[in-house]
Amino acid sequence: MQDDDELIFSKLCKISPVSIEVVDVQNRELICTSEWTSQHLGYTEEEFFTLSRNLFEKIVHPDDRMIQLNTFESLFNEPEAPFKECTIRVLRKDSVYQYIQLRIAVLRLDEHNKPKTVLTMASDVGEVMDLREKIEIQLDKLDIISYKNSHELRGPVATILGLIQLIEHDHFDGSFSKEIITCLKRTVIKLDEVIHEINQHSVDN
Repeated sequence: MQDDDELIFSKLCKISPVSIEVVDVQNRELICTSEWTSQHLGYTEEEFFTLSRNLFEKIVHPDDRMIQLNTFESLFNEPEAPFKECTIRVLRKDSVYQYIQLRIAVLRLDEHNKPKTVLTMASDVGEVMDLREKIEIQLDKLDIISYKNSHELRGPVATILGLIQLIEHDHFDGSFSKEIITCLKRTVIKLDEVIHEINQHSVDN
């Protein structure tokens, strides 16, 4: 990178209200970063530069490391692409992982037409991920309720309707009537249990 370019990017990073980083991908470390990034994660700028080595290996969640590396690899394979995007968890200084969405674009290519430096923009998407998790929990509840409505409620209701038809029939004696009433009571109890389970799934957090 030429000196003038480096100065421009350095100033851009310093004044940016969002996270902007210029990364030397061949050496796998930061060239410059906005103060927002380190402040948001709780690190000093010096600490953040140190942690940037090997593409932030020390603070990227182990389960998300391959997502990050695959995104970089995809960009290397398509350097003409406008950008590549991924969502990963990054360790804050308080030892809590924070969901960050990365957009990565090539800034400069080397003599072999391979990415030399890239521009990354990071956004805090923790609230979005929390909301998505809550939605998935609610969808799971709806699936359970739907299953119980479709399968566990239908059976007892059909049984009750059948027993009622037998009760309404003109030809049965007292002992048969008692047996039908016993079956009806047992089915109603089962129906009440299923309704209670559905209500419980509806109110559980």
